Amino acid sequence: MSKVILCTTKEATHPFIFLNTKVEIHNYEELCFYIYNNTVLISKSALSDKLFDWIRDEIDMPELAAKLTAMSNKTSFAQDLLVEILNAGDYYEPDEIKTYVEAWQKYRKLTSSQRKKLKADGYLGYRRYIKAASIYDDIIEHREDILDKTFLGNVYHNRAVAAANNLDTEDAKSFFLKAYEMNNNEESLRGYLIVFASNNDTATIKQEIRKFDLDEDIFESLMIEIGDSNEDVREMTIFSMLQRAVYNRMNKDMIDYDKRMDIILGQLKDEFREQAI
Repeated sequence: MSKVILCTTKEATHPFIFLNTKVEIHNYEELCFYIYNNTVLISKSALSDKLFDWIRDEIDMPELAAKLTAMSNKTSFAQDLLVEILNAGDYYEPDEIKTYVEAWQKYRKLTSSQRKKLKADGYLGYRRYIKAASIYDDIIEHREDILDKTFLGNVYHNRAVAAANNLDTEDAKSFFLKAYEMNNNEESLRGYLIVFASNNDTATIKQEIRKFDLDEDIFESLMIEIGDSNEDVREMTIFSMLQRAVYNRMNKDMIDYDKRMDIILGQLKDEFREQAI
């Protein structure tokens, strides 16, 4: 979870796991927090007897479980069930739940592409890069229906992030460039240059920078961004690990470069196995 959650209800002996994000829920408060912040990732199929049984048996809320079971056959919308869960306790204030309901009503009015992007962005945030990429690809496949170039550019940008984190560097470069062409966002160009730097030497990188009429001072800025991190590499995204590996290689620190690449490849294999389930 991304913040401290004050829990006053029963702690489950066995956590409930949302399979698409691999997030474990241990009590009612965590369930509410997850729902409030991840509604677009919760399908009605995820709200099944397995969850209702867990609510009844593991966190000792039989009345809520019974209500959800009865409602599940009468409503077509997962959000009706989610609101029932939020209303069952005191974790969120009535005004917060009202805001949640209003936000969901606005969500229903979005275009199909906008809804898909929100879902893909959610998966991207949980490092479910393969899932996110498949949704972004679906949006891109139907791009002729999208009139907002900035929106589509942002889709390409996030698709590039997913590709970079799967070490699909050629796709990442292509998507970042397409994103920059459409959204004119310097972050997209910067993403392209960072990925470009992963496979090229200093002279070639500087030459590429000049193609975009950029001051060569940006090279130093890029190198600082690539190398300026003291975090434990295992806590980084794969893309961040790759940046650090590039920094090691450019500084001829091949021992650390090899270590980081071993970690990257190992994590990629683990994530691919998880996402293939």
